[in-house]
Amino acid sequence: MDQSAQQQTSLRWHGDWRTSVFTALLLPLLIGLGLWQLQRAVEKEQIARVWDERQQQAPRPLPLEFTGSAELAYLRVELLGQFLPHRQFLLDNRMRQGRYGMEVLTPLRLQESERVVLVNRGWVAADPARRLVPQVATPPGLQRLHGTVYVSPGMPYTLGAEIDSGPWPRQLLTLDMTAITAMLGEPIYPYSVRLDADSPTALGIDWPLLNISPEKHQAYALQWFAMALALACLYLVRSSNILAWLGLRRGGGHD
Repeated sequence: MDQSAQQQTSLRWHGDWRTSVFTALLLPLLIGLGLWQLQRAVEKEQIARVWDERQQQAPRPLPLEFTGSAELAYLRVELLGQFLPHRQFLLDNRMRQGRYGMEVLTPLRLQESERVVLVNRGWVAADPARRLVPQVATPPGLQRLHGTVYVSPGMPYTLGAEIDSGPWPRQLLTLDMTAITAMLGEPIYPYSVRLDADSPTALGIDWPLLNISPEKHQAYALQWFAMALALACLYLVRSSNILAWLGLRRGGGHD
């Protein structure tokens, strides 16, 4: 091959600035999203591990003094107290197997400390049009309950009013303990307790531990990394003569 042919098939760069800027902005974003999904997978694995460990423990009295939410998350507890039946809350828009419903949260006054704890008794079907509010009976007298302390893994995103101010039971979109305290007119334990399925006052109990599994986060990460690789390859092909150069290399540089 003569010198002019070798120059034509040497690796050359001819990228324009628009494509370069676009790739420089998008490529780190795609890689960052992949790394974020991997981090979320690690967090979900940690949640599952803590859940498994604490579900093996026997129920204990609810700790009234604690240093942080991590020591309470998924802790199995035993509650002894009386429900406040006329001040129930309904956690709105909770779907179960394609059916619309609500979760019933009933305040419980602990016998020993007089502290009020919000007990999530489970799911009930509800009117999707919200014309009718579920009326759930609350058993009177002293109750001994077993459940798990629920600590939300993050700040929920909602639209509209967080909690209504109409007649009881009152509907809410998220567990806003500050608003609930104002509604009850007295301090409330900062975390709710989700009842075990075998508790005598439990309703529909099917608590999902994770909304997305670690494996799904890893699959999402792989998708983002694949998109980043595809973008890098497209940019390289568009901005150079690498295909022709590779063809020459495979051909050994002969005509």
